[in-house]
Amino acid sequence: MADAPEDQVPKTLPGDNQNEHEPWYSTLIQIGIPFFLAGLGTITAGLMLGNVQDWSVYREVNELFVLVSVLCGLKGNLDMCVASRISTHSNLGNLSNRRALLQIIIGNMALVQLQAIVCAALLSSLTVGISAVIKHDFSYKDYFLLTAAALITSSTSCFLLDSIVMVVILFSQRYSFNPDYMAIPIVASLGDVVTISLLSFSAALMYELCKAHLWICICVMVGYLAVMMPIWLVVVLRNAFVRPVLMVSWIPVIGALCISQIAGFVLSSSVEDFRAFAIFSPIINGIGGNLVSVQASHMGSVLYRRSSLGLLPEDSRILEWPHRVYLRGTVYSRVARILIAISVPGNVVLVILADYLYMSYVSVKWVFVVAFAVTSLLQLLVLLWLAHALVHLLWRRKIDPDTAAIPYLTAVGDALGTGLLAVLFHLLRWQEEEYEPRDQPWLKISY
Repeated sequence: MADAPEDQVPKTLPGDNQNEHEPWYSTLIQIGIPFFLAGLGTITAGLMLGNVQDWSVYREVNELFVLVSVLCGLKGNLDMCVASRISTHSNLGNLSNRRALLQIIIGNMALVQLQAIVCAALLSSLTVGISAVIKHDFSYKDYFLLTAAALITSSTSCFLLDSIVMVVILFSQRYSFNPDYMAIPIVASLGDVVTISLLSFSAALMYELCKAHLWICICVMVGYLAVMMPIWLVVVLRNAFVRPVLMVSWIPVIGALCISQIAGFVLSSSVEDFRAFAIFSPIINGIGGNLVSVQASHMGSVLYRRSSLGLLPEDSRILEWPHRVYLRGTVYSRVARILIAISVPGNVVLVILADYLYMSYVSVKWVFVVAFAVTSLLQLLVLLWLAHALVHLLWRRKIDPDTAAIPYLTAVGDALGTGLLAVLFHLLRWQEEEYEPRDQPWLKISY
């Protein structure tokens, strides 16, 4: 594995892992339960975003909507990669040694903190810069506010989520579950709501403080960039498991975040036209990114068991016909079929539940439910086919897919999901079938 010393990676034979021979219903249970937990998390995130969109800081600093999308995408770029890497370590047996386990956990936590700080500073600068070009207006106060809030949000959320990931993977290993199916959905179930909540409350607090004490935001920035970042860098450089990942991980992470900017600006413009957009955007993006990340993590673990980095198995190709990816024809098709099977009924249930929780009664029309399920299914099909091609391409080019694949897939999923949802809302408005929520949710969170 790219992020572990070669002498510590056990040599395994193809198919020697019991998860390869587990019955389909066992896989369905292991994927389905975390999927619905993740769905409840995305619903909560949508309800949270539907609440905070009326806060003063969101009305005055519209760029916060862009940060919501890209910081939620950062979860896929960083925390899901950690889950995928450590799941592969677990499947390869690297976590059985207590000393190696401690090094893997500390190294990955430090790496994610370092990446979170750099990415948050870069994202806020990029968001404010693009907004200034579009609006021909630049506010240094907004820049300091957004950067401080982004740094607090990314660092704190990554620490919380990665701690939970470690516990889930160790639990999965202890009771012989496949961590590829368990860890990533748990991250997805909590990631969006934690990110939106932290960003909203930290931005609202900083917004009030900056009115009279701008230096507080500046001190937060200096604390993270000048103090915390060098500390985490030293820890990473001294850790043999993550030191190789430090250099190769920046390109996919930063590239994926640039793609996520598309979703951010689509969200920023769409919430002004469609009030309900904020409710359902986290659902389609969270569920799509969750399911394709499960597949990508599973594919990475299978490739590590069946071949060596840089060499594709004899029965695998980079480009496959869609029906072979989705139905039957590859060693990953069984999991792909299960993901597709739970996507449609899962999204139907989640849409109805989100509508009920927002309105306090079921008001959604069947046209919207069917259209949303079809839209999310289309997004998932594109992502699964793209995942097959991307993971095998990265493997062939000797790039660890656990580090590079998931950031791109979740970023494309966010951009594709947000774009398709915007098209769906416009088509429904054109057909006079638009979803119309109440002006305020029945459960109102004020600040």
